[in-house]
Amino acid sequence: MDHIKEGLEKADEKLGTVVDGGKAEVDIGKENSNISDATRDIGRKMVELFDSGKTIDDEDVMALYKKIVDSRAKIEELKKQQEEYKKKL
Repeated sequence: MDHIKEGLEKADEKLGTVVDGGKAEVDIGKENSNISDATRDIGRKMVELFDSGKTIDDEDVMALYKKIVDSRAKIEELKKQQEEYKKKL
């Protein structure tokens, strides 16, 4: 009976690890979407700036770029978490 209980506990632990790894994959997808959105918004903002005769030295563009940099950092952290989940399996 103890072997069955131990086996179920290990299976439950592995299932939790798989779920956590799947969540990390979803979060990576969200961050990639954030990068795409910010990249599109930067392009739109640059066209607006050029149309108004301004240069690209603009705080709004830099704020959008910061979102991209932040998302890239989150993706790297999530990938590290995924590797840890894989090691647990």
